[in-house]
Amino acid sequence: MKALELDFKQTPSTIPWLGLLLTVLGIVAVLWVMTQKDVATEHRNQLELHEDEVALRIKQREAKMAAERNASPVSGKVEKIRRDQLLSNEAALALLESVWQKEVAFTRIEIATVERNVKIDLEAKTLNDVLLLVDRLQADPQVKKVALARNSVKIGDPLRPAVASLEVFWHGAASAPSVAASGVNP
Repeated sequence: MKALELDFKQTPSTIPWLGLLLTVLGIVAVLWVMTQKDVATEHRNQLELHEDEVALRIKQREAKMAAERNASPVSGKVEKIRRDQLLSNEAALALLESVWQKEVAFTRIEIATVERNVKIDLEAKTLNDVLLLVDRLQADPQVKKVALARNSVKIGDPLRPAVASLEVFWHGAASAPSVAASGVNP
């Protein structure tokens, strides 16, 4: 084997520019990758913090709503009263309008929307007209029950009209719009 001869006094003939350039580019690339990794890690940490904040807000909102619901039995009663106040007389009036005939005169109408009943005092030409009105009310699918409370004939009146009192119970508000939307007018 031949001995290796090294001359440390002789200057190299060329400078390895390509090797130096590649080394510098390698160092820049490593630094850029390290900074991008740090940026991505910081971004991930911020997203996790934001997700935790949102989850905490959702839990707080749900806890607050549950606490309001379960606060006391009075709150349930208050909610029922508030819902009942929003009920309208339109369903009962539309029902009465749909069965009304010109032979019948309503002299008093008392509507209780919460109980869904109507108390009616009426006068008709004959007792048969009153019974026809009761039949029309009972035939309506929205009516639960019709009660004829009293009926008589006015003795002091020369035409002797029939006087009656009715109590009508109707179904819930879910079926009320169909009467108004049907547009049934006598």
